Amino acid sequence: MTGPLRVGDCLCSRLIQVNALHRYRDVVATGPTSPKIFAVLDDEENFLGMVDERQAALFPSRIFADLIVRRVPAPVLATDSLEQALARLEHEKADYLPVVDQDGKMLGAISHSSLVVGLLQAERATLEERESLINQLEAELNHHRIAASVFDTTSEGILVTDAKASIVLVNRAFENVTGYRFEEVRGHRPALLQSGIHDTEFYAKFWSALQDKGAWQGEIWNKRKNGETYPEWLHVNAVRDTSGVTTHYVGIFSDISAHKEVQERLHQMAYFDNLTGLPNRQLFLDRLERVIARCQRNETGVSLLFIDLDRFKNINDSLGHGFGDQVLIQAANKMREIIRDADTIARLGGDEFTILIEDGGNEQAAEKVASKVIETLGDHFSIAGREVFVSASIGISRYPTDGTDAESLLKNADLAMYQAKESGRSVYQFFKPDMNEKLTERFDLEDGIRHGIDKNQFWLAYQPQLRLSDGQVTGVEVLLRWQHPEMGEIPPAKFIPIAEDCGLINMLGQWVVRRAAEQISELEGLVEKHDFRLAVNFSPAQLAEKTIEEIISAIQLCQKSAVVELEITESTLMTGDKLALGFFEALAHAGVQVSVDDFGTGYSNLANLRRLPIHRLKVDRSFVQDLESDEASRQIVTAIINMAHCLGMKVVAEGVETSGQAQILGGLDCDEVQGYLYSRPLPMDQFHTFLKRHGH
Repeated sequence: MTGPLRVGDCLCSRLIQVNALHRYRDVVATGPTSPKIFAVLDDEENFLGMVDERQAALFPSRIFADLIVRRVPAPVLATDSLEQALARLEHEKADYLPVVDQDGKMLGAISHSSLVVGLLQAERATLEERESLINQLEAELNHHRIAASVFDTTSEGILVTDAKASIVLVNRAFENVTGYRFEEVRGHRPALLQSGIHDTEFYAKFWSALQDKGAWQGEIWNKRKNGETYPEWLHVNAVRDTSGVTTHYVGIFSDISAHKEVQERLHQMAYFDNLTGLPNRQLFLDRLERVIARCQRNETGVSLLFIDLDRFKNINDSLGHGFGDQVLIQAANKMREIIRDADTIARLGGDEFTILIEDGGNEQAAEKVASKVIETLGDHFSIAGREVFVSASIGISRYPTDGTDAESLLKNADLAMYQAKESGRSVYQFFKPDMNEKLTERFDLEDGIRHGIDKNQFWLAYQPQLRLSDGQVTGVEVLLRWQHPEMGEIPPAKFIPIAEDCGLINMLGQWVVRRAAEQISELEGLVEKHDFRLAVNFSPAQLAEKTIEEIISAIQLCQKSAVVELEITESTLMTGDKLALGFFEALAHAGVQVSVDDFGTGYSNLANLRRLPIHRLKVDRSFVQDLESDEASRQIVTAIINMAHCLGMKVVAEGVETSGQAQILGGLDCDEVQGYLYSRPLPMDQFHTFLKRHGH
């Protein structure tokens, strides 16, 4: 030895460097019981051998000397396998082997026991890795089983084709939806499902998307095995291999028939009237706007008819809403039959309808349709074994003369319709610019009626009725008057129809009866209760159960001073419905008499005239005025008087203005008269004076 021997550092930490080289990583023992291995080096740092901690402590000099002359075991490379290291260790019959890197640098040491442990751990790692692979394989097999189960149990239909679009696989949902079994479609192309609804361009775009994007989705109509067409939502994807070549196509679809039905119902509810099946306001306005836009482009015109059924509220109140609904349905069907396919009819709501005529704004074409509507609706309606008569008032506006947008056309047609009602109903009117002023006046009148009673603007006038044979006053007709603070005296013919249309007639009717009851009590002592009648006009719009009870309750107040008589119109007499019959029975039970006003101007149901408790017929003034000059009028009046007497009724002629008329009526055996020849309608104080002058 050329220099002293020394003990090197513990190699245990250096073995970590072997670990870093990923060799013998599971071999090195580093716990507290692991022996410490020391390397013996010479002055040039050459490796001479190894000793453990015990040898170094007990025999330092001897061991060092032995190491110098002892053969050093050949080292193993850090890159050698465990098996190679164990074989070298057994060959050298050594306890330890040095571990060096490729350059011969000492990295550490390896023992026999640690190699065995390492081999066991490596075997365990191999087993664990193999078990992991088995578990992974089982998981994949389970995944495939689940996928197969999903494929066969999903509610969505699935079909798979090869690259040539021949069907190679379908699931159970496909069979359920299409009606085809797999055996029937295998090898066929999906074209066998085509419904014929889509054109070649549709399928060209379909295949183009598959080729370019590898996918397509959308709604498509197909055909089941039984020939029934149905809508489906379809997703198709191209399946490509690693080189990008298409090998299969997979189609997944859902039968959306139920969804489409729901959509259709929602669309029907949103855009069509539930009762009549006609387009509703929203759909009508949408179509009107589209037509206007087309007319603007083509410089053409269009006509809009606004139709309102006359006195429809009376039908609802007297016959019930169910009956009224049937009237609306029949009216809609009648009008639907007389218009062209190109035209549009809609129900805006209630008893209001519209018809859109694409006639270039031709006035004559609009008049023709309006006349047809009035004529068709004027015919009787047969409902539940009952006949009713309905008329309609129609307003007409035209594009571009009366408006250039949907809102203005509809508003102006509505204005024209109101004008038609004021012109006598069952007529049509074209819009005129001054109608805006009339509508404003109508709204003012409607508002005035609502407040007129509270502000004491209404008052009652009384026109006497006299027995023609002796001139004795037998009764009086109560007439409503309105003295407006700004518009002056407003005639009943102007405000009564408005009150009926806007539902204020009941309020007015109640006020008239109660006010008359108060004032008629002032006649006590001048007239005999049982010989004096108080005639009050009754509107068919008041014919409702609640109103009947209120009217009879109010009438009973008047009966303390006179016999009360309600004057009804022929339209009320014509209904003959259960509610009307009940009303007449209630009146008779309460001791109230009934007369038919303006008899001869309507279409009286003579059967009802005979069956109902009618006490008087009032001959319309239009016949009385022509008595002296028109033989036909005389014959009509004669017939009315004779018929009434045959039925046990009295006859009152109204509108008598000349003595000649009175003389003729006397010769025809008319019972009573009323008119300016005897007295104009009087306030109560003046009527009081009139009675005194006539011996009361």
